[in-house]
Amino acid sequence: MSGHGEGGRVVPHAPRGVKGRVRVPSSKSVTQRALVAAALAGPGSAVRSPLDAEDPRLLFAALRQAGFLLDWQADGIVARGRDRVAGGEFFLGNNGTGARFLLAQLAALPGRWVLDGSERLRERPLAPLAAALVRLGARIEPMRGAALALPLAVAGRPLAGGEVALDASSSSQFVSALLLLGAALPAGLAVRLAAPPPSRPYLDLTADVLEVFGARVVADASGTVFTVPGGGLAAAEITVEGDWSAAAFPLAAAAVAGGAVEVVGVRCTSRQGDAAVLAVLERAGCRWTASREGVVLAGPATRPVAADLRDAPDLFPALAVVTALAGGRLDGLQGLAAKESDRLAVMARHLAALGFAVETGEGWFAAPGGRPGPAGPTAPLDPAADHRIAMALAVAGCAVPGVRVLGPGCVAKSWPGFWDAWEALVAEGV
Repeated sequence: MSGHGEGGRVVPHAPRGVKGRVRVPSSKSVTQRALVAAALAGPGSAVRSPLDAEDPRLLFAALRQAGFLLDWQADGIVARGRDRVAGGEFFLGNNGTGARFLLAQLAALPGRWVLDGSERLRERPLAPLAAALVRLGARIEPMRGAALALPLAVAGRPLAGGEVALDASSSSQFVSALLLLGAALPAGLAVRLAAPPPSRPYLDLTADVLEVFGARVVADASGTVFTVPGGGLAAAEITVEGDWSAAAFPLAAAAVAGGAVEVVGVRCTSRQGDAAVLAVLERAGCRWTASREGVVLAGPATRPVAADLRDAPDLFPALAVVTALAGGRLDGLQGLAAKESDRLAVMARHLAALGFAVETGEGWFAAPGGRPGPAGPTAPLDPAADHRIAMALAVAGCAVPGVRVLGPGCVAKSWPGFWDAWEALVAEGV
């Protein structure tokens, strides 16, 4: 059993491979989109099997504070309408998705609002979304300096909708935030982009959620104009599927250490962009089959990894470990500096500390492959409070003995039960 304290949590080593069955949590991306949509649709709406973790809880609490009547019950989140409130101050931690979605909603809710988050969230991109909302008639002002960054003061007022130009080069979440808002505006909303956005599959998830609640998003052939009708959402219930972003870590463990893992709760036909992990690992020599409740993948990876992750950037931490061991190159990583941590820099630094030969450049990561020497790491590794970095270090521990992770509790952002699941997965392979 691994322990943790001031020296960090010792993650289990898997020299004989991994084996077992792990149920991943519900999708964080779908949960947060569905939570906003259900709140807007009101009585008769519910989100079944939501992810119960830090990020959705922060957004849930903020929506309640904004007057939305939401109950988190044993079988899901139930919406009951909204009471008008005069204003409020909101703290979203490091929940970038939640902060962006909430900002768009606050802009159209009469009242005086203050939106803030952790120091890291204050650094993450928000200005393009705030500027687009201002062009729609919103009143948003920075509280520190001139840049439209957190903390922000919002004087919410009714917005009509229409058409707005948006710079979405740094995040597709800006588009999703506007589409969720536009569905509730009288005239709906057309969002016009200069170029197709990164992480396009996340826009498909937003469209899927809105369609459940009666609003159909239409994208033009160029992928630069997204339109949603207004007038409000219809009451509906939605069930959240398993999270492919989380599934990437146990799958990567099999690719790194060998053995076989069944991931329960995911759908092979999912529209989540991170379902692409199966194809990436298959090209690297792993074998997968669909099971009754999910997917089974057998490793190890025997060929170099090659993937463009522009549409699935959350796969990078897990696949970086596989690439460090098997060799290969990952591209499309330009947006990683704006995540919960600077993921490209942090992962490269930690993998180098573990003895792997890795290289990075503007938007790419590469490695010749090969196991590091027998000497283990000499110091605990700091995941920079980033849940996906901590989970990726657990994957690395499968191949390198003695890996220690500082602040292991950061996984609660998306997978509160991660370490217990991980211990069982690795123990079965012994």
